[in-house]
Amino acid sequence: MSTSTSSTPSTANGRGWVTAQNVVVVVVLLAAIIFPLVVDRPRFWLPNIGVRTLWMGTIAMSLVFLNRYVGLLSLAQMTFAGICSYGIGYFSVTMGWPIIPSIILSLGVGSFAGWLTALIAVRTKAIYFMMITLALSQVFYSWASQAIEITNARRGIAPIPRPDFGFINLNDITTFYYFALFLAVLSYAIFRYTAKSQFGLAIQGIKDSPERMSALGYNVNRYRTAALTLAAFVASIGGVILVFDRNQVDPSFVSLDATLNILVVAVVGGIGSLGGVFIGGLVFALLQNFAQDFTDRYMTLTGLVFIGVLLFFPTGLVGLGPIIRRLFSRRAKTSTSAESSETLDAARRAGTHNKKGQHK
Repeated sequence: MSTSTSSTPSTANGRGWVTAQNVVVVVVLLAAIIFPLVVDRPRFWLPNIGVRTLWMGTIAMSLVFLNRYVGLLSLAQMTFAGICSYGIGYFSVTMGWPIIPSIILSLGVGSFAGWLTALIAVRTKAIYFMMITLALSQVFYSWASQAIEITNARRGIAPIPRPDFGFINLNDITTFYYFALFLAVLSYAIFRYTAKSQFGLAIQGIKDSPERMSALGYNVNRYRTAALTLAAFVASIGGVILVFDRNQVDPSFVSLDATLNILVVAVVGGIGSLGGVFIGGLVFALLQNFAQDFTDRYMTLTGLVFIGVLLFFPTGLVGLGPIIRRLFSRRAKTSTSAESSETLDAARRAGTHNKKGQHK
């Protein structure tokens, strides 16, 4: 008895991670790993599709984290990434500092920008929070376009070469792709771990009922500030990938178009899914590279795709998974019911035949 009882929990714990979400994550990760090995033109596909998908997805994931777990829609995430990119360019190129301290310090600067934004906007919510973050992002865009001593105004800071750490050389495009993939997976793991931690449960409780959580002794604004700072840190990780992908930084990184592009990526992939943003990033990258082959109105086509997703897939393209599962389950139920009805009919015919034989 004791042996069977003790083996049951261990079996349950061993199979607890085998969920549909985790299986999809593993499959997508394996596809991303073998991606450089199956494309015919790595120099085109890796930077224009692969790396671009990863940095857009990472930045959009920070937006989704705030919306899903905190209930706040921030339009400043691209700005935090841009601030980190500017930091790397300023510290490593303008100041001539080593690249590793420049990256670390720039991540801190991007996170600090998120903290400052939270101090200003965290007491608001819904449309007011979104508009304040959008206004602050445009304030930084205006400053970056004019601060010639620091940002070199509209010309930006260039070139910003990819570093060679000795044990890893990011000048090789395949190596750089795997470096970006590692940072994207790390960002996803940070958010997944945070969501299941006590801090994550607290911010989800604040999202559902801030008044009740405040009555229980939780400092609502402090938790929201910490969540926005964490999201700014992850967005800054996306900024690291971005600046080494472009080899420069300029005001277009933090423009209104760039901000709205991240919002489109989040909505198309799934505004409630941390992993779905990479699907949105992939769709957006494909549109950017191939839409011009079909039409000169690239933005019109992007807008039509955005509207189509909102109309037919309100939860984003990631919502296709449950729809497909429901279709297959319905077909399975239909086939099962058909087989059972055929079995009953055969049993009835056999019973009728037996009765006739007995009468004879």
